[in-house]
Amino acid sequence: MYAYRELSPLDDDWLGWKISKGKLITPNGWPLTPNRIIMGNALIEIGAADELRFQREVLRTARMLKKLK
Repeated sequence: MYAYRELSPLDDDWLGWKISKGKLITPNGWPLTPNRIIMGNALIEIGAADELRFQREVLRTARMLKKLK
């Protein structure tokens, strides 16, 4: 999985996701290492009384940061 691989053949939910050089690349081009994925999941688990609300806040913030480019 070191070479560039599309994940969309797995499922439509993976459309735009790729694996390249040991990193999971989001449709936005963000490289995610296993540690970042684990850390993100841990933050959601420990920091959210209302997990759905917290996830929406994280996504909203990420979208705002993307627009700052």
